[in-house]
Amino acid sequence: MIIDFSVANFKSFRNQAQFSLKADAGKSKMDNTFNAHSTGSSLRLLKTVVIYGANASGKSNFIRSFLAFTLLIKNSHKFTIDHTQIFAYEPYELDINTQNAPVQFKIGFILNQIKYEYEIAYGKNRVTFEKLNFSPKGQVSNLYTRVISEKEDYDTIELGKNLIDKKVNKKIFKNQLYLSKFGVETPHNELTPVFKYLTNINVWNAYDKFSISDLSKEVSNLITQKENKFLKDRLSKLIRLSDTRIESIGSKELKKENFKIPDEIPEDIANKFFQENKIKTFAIHKIFDGKKEVGKAEFDLTRNESMGTQVLFALGGKILQTLETGGILVIDELDNSLHPKLCKFLIRLFNSNISNPKNAQLIFATHEVTLLDHDVFRKDQIWFVQKDQYGNSELYSASDFEAIRDSTNFEVWYRAGKFGANPKIKEIKFIYE
Repeated sequence: MIIDFSVANFKSFRNQAQFSLKADAGKSKMDNTFNAHSTGSSLRLLKTVVIYGANASGKSNFIRSFLAFTLLIKNSHKFTIDHTQIFAYEPYELDINTQNAPVQFKIGFILNQIKYEYEIAYGKNRVTFEKLNFSPKGQVSNLYTRVISEKEDYDTIELGKNLIDKKVNKKIFKNQLYLSKFGVETPHNELTPVFKYLTNINVWNAYDKFSISDLSKEVSNLITQKENKFLKDRLSKLIRLSDTRIESIGSKELKKENFKIPDEIPEDIANKFFQENKIKTFAIHKIFDGKKEVGKAEFDLTRNESMGTQVLFALGGKILQTLETGGILVIDELDNSLHPKLCKFLIRLFNSNISNPKNAQLIFATHEVTLLDHDVFRKDQIWFVQKDQYGNSELYSASDFEAIRDSTNFEVWYRAGKFGANPKIKEIKFIYE
């Protein structure tokens, strides 16, 4: 369960942008919130948060900050001593004071009823800060802190007094995150669960066809497995209720002989192609003779169905899996190729106690203003991004406005520019004068 997240000096965010999933004291739409218990305290958190902003305002950059953060944790263990450049280093470039300064991330979350805070900073070729705290008895205690070395090729780690298992290597290359080691090389009862939690934050871009293709393959693999029959059935119902005229969704694993791969293709490439495409997903439609139903037929999902149906299959499958298992889902452009009514339904799946018993969380960015419905969101669930005169993206909440209430017509306010974060489009003559 994410409590808060902050980013600084990343892409269009020069100053620190602070994002919170803490619910305010309001009592409206309590199903949109849940109690997150940790040792010594209890927080009320939000199940869903939406982010609005004009084109190029920085809302996609904020979503990408989650991706950069999680990918660096997952992959930095691969960096060698002579591979010094950190791929996720994308500082704010419109200010000479930040062009070579560190990128900074900080996240607060609850895992196994214990509150954690993990903070990192890194430059082009080295990590400049790393610290992991937790509060096992209600008070903050350090698990480890990185000690920066100015001379050696590596940094050292100072272990906290409350870290039980201290039989670990306390040296780390300058371009690697220490936490990254505990997901691949070094199993650890206290640190490996933190690695797993943070790297299982799912970040997807619904506007990117490659991202949707990868997600579609992931969902296809899931519904092919017998143990995921309930997921497959629910996904079929979701697609059917969306008025697609699809009866159900199916998938099957093809054999290698089903593919006509030319003999001149190297075997390793042919095997990789087969592994990536061996699952065929299909939509089952009714077949008619005039108005009489005469049977059913399978149609290839990616070849015969609309882009909207393909997006719904990919996102819907991931959403249903997340609701079933719990976790965090971060999506850019949720409304892409989906009708606003369908988007509202997907959001309500997270807000409902029936469909979301494990309190999964959804964070998403969108342009679709009709989703700004006070029947769907509380004011503390609505966030905005806009750029200032220097090109710096600023992140703020609807709750920051004193006159706002949970009963306010959010869409009217946003369209009228009262929240900002709206494009300021000039007249036609501005282009042609």
